[in-house]
Amino acid sequence: MTSKILLIEDDPIARRLVELQLGTEGYELLTAPDGLQGLKIVAETPPDLILLDLMLPGLDGFEILSRLRADPKTAKLPVIVLSAKSRPTDMDTAAKIGANAYLTKPYSRDELITLVTSVVSDGAGDPAPQGTCVATVGPQRAEAVRIAACTALTLAEKGESAIIADLHPFSIEHSVLLDLKPREVPVSVGDASELAETASAHPSGLRVIDNVEGRGEGGQVTAADVGSVIDALLSEGLFVIVDLPLYPAELLLKAAARCARVLLVTPGDAASLRSCQTALAMMQRGGLGEDQVEIVAVGTADEKGPADLLSKISVTIPAKAKSGNAAYSELADRLRGAQ
Repeated sequence: MTSKILLIEDDPIARRLVELQLGTEGYELLTAPDGLQGLKIVAETPPDLILLDLMLPGLDGFEILSRLRADPKTAKLPVIVLSAKSRPTDMDTAAKIGANAYLTKPYSRDELITLVTSVVSDGAGDPAPQGTCVATVGPQRAEAVRIAACTALTLAEKGESAIIADLHPFSIEHSVLLDLKPREVPVSVGDASELAETASAHPSGLRVIDNVEGRGEGGQVTAADVGSVIDALLSEGLFVIVDLPLYPAELLLKAAARCARVLLVTPGDAASLRSCQTALAMMQRGGLGEDQVEIVAVGTADEKGPADLLSKISVTIPAKAKSGNAAYSELADRLRGAQ
């Protein structure tokens, strides 16, 4: 069935551009030049998704979003904000009112299609997951692997039914780091419901899924793979640590819709902090709110790094710390509190 999308946008050129972009993907697009007409269309012809500008004549986008969330009939209707407002306060306000995602103008066609596809495929009426999911990403792979593994190990030692899902294709880094025998043959994510049964077991009780093969070209993991793997593991009531590549962005966006937190891991040197700032900006463009992202610094953060990023660091992990370190215990407790 063709998904029906309502665009509420007062700029006729912007409306036409989105209509052309989404039309090539097979979506049916309805349009409204202001909020009141948009609400009327929602009542008469309920869409599957709303694309909402914030700066509208009459009722602004925040008011429209508030009215949608206050009405039981539209409380769960997916809404993506498309706006030139790029301040973090605007993104946080939209997230708190109930926006599913936030994309700042100007954006590329690929960014729009990726985000729309992700939100539409998730569906508003899916059953709520039973477990907890945390995604880990970082500009430097080695640091992200270590933080993911040691945090998951600490969670297991605290009594959580923790599992690591390393969704970097063919990677065995977590098994090596945790002194587990790597899987010799890659496991396909095609049947996600059976993945937990194939996981390697650590003496702490932690389980590890790695050396995976996705359904994309050359075994690459797709956004659909990410969603199905996380959903399958959450349905078993597990505390899932999913280790993801930072790019392509659609993988993280798919995971973020299911995750209580996203850990953005960075070494503390100034160059890495600047790379981290770029990654954070990408996440925010994709609709992640500041309250969902935890920045984890490995080693003391260089004061020459971006000042606004330094103020957002949640936890600092000593450079050579192992899982028994107090910093990992603090991080694990923060994540348990996000359940």
